[in-house]
Amino acid sequence: MNSSSLKAAVLLCLASAHAYALTGDDAFKAPDSLVLKNGSTVRGLIIKNTVDSVTLQKEFEETTYPKSEIVRIRDEADIGIAFTDIHRKGDLPSWRVIANDLRTRDRIKSLVEIPATTIDNGEFKNVPYMSFRANEDIELNIYGDPNDPAGIELGIYGAHAGNTRLRKVLRSYLAGFLTTRKEIEALYAIDLNGGIHEAGNITIEITPKSAPDAYGAWWISLYNRKDLDSVRMDTADYERLTRPHADVVGRNGKIIASGWTKKDLQLSERMNENSNVIARGFYRDANGDFRILGKSNASR
Repeated sequence: MNSSSLKAAVLLCLASAHAYALTGDDAFKAPDSLVLKNGSTVRGLIIKNTVDSVTLQKEFEETTYPKSEIVRIRDEADIGIAFTDIHRKGDLPSWRVIANDLRTRDRIKSLVEIPATTIDNGEFKNVPYMSFRANEDIELNIYGDPNDPAGIELGIYGAHAGNTRLRKVLRSYLAGFLTTRKEIEALYAIDLNGGIHEAGNITIEITPKSAPDAYGAWWISLYNRKDLDSVRMDTADYERLTRPHADVVGRNGKIIASGWTKKDLQLSERMNENSNVIARGFYRDANGDFRILGKSNASR
């Protein structure tokens, strides 16, 4: 895929995906690895595994290794270690759990980071977060430290916001992250048109698109009130690190391709700098192969 095609895929969210992380020194952290006969280990994302060879997507290139040169392939086993955490009762899953889960779902055709927009009312007011668009009209927000989130929410913008089937799919997706029967019962007790329930430390809320803090989307959220309060920022500092909603999201709920730059994404990185996690996104090309959005090509 050439650079112009990749740019279009990112800006228009027409690709498909897998996430990766950058540590504080921008080191590439990929989920898969190959142990070669020469004693070396190479890491990347396995995008093709045939009878004769394995193709790895690395940070800036892809490389194909003949099976005759490979001693061991570490994929699913390593992913379980690198991308899946066992979260304790009452906790929310880390970004690793979310990333691994999204990778395994064929319906997710793209996941692309977008600038964090200003939230000036409701439970998430002034709480730092990282924001992603999946399949163009679904938004994923992770609040606080991505390694130990204070809140997670999924929203539906545009014409699909009222789609009952899609709402149920997102509800089922979040149910997979809950750890107790009480939490799951609370989730399914809420009307899909709106409502709120408490289950231990977790608050579960469905917000209709007409609500003041909905910004034109339907939302389903999991959050810990105490944790949100612990990371809430001063208004002036928070507004310096976010963009006005209208600058990023159009009236139709789709991402505006012009009007924001890489620097706007870096603002949300600053809000989460202590976490050492920067997830750019991922996509699947026209052949159905995974491609990682690297630091240099994730946005303009």
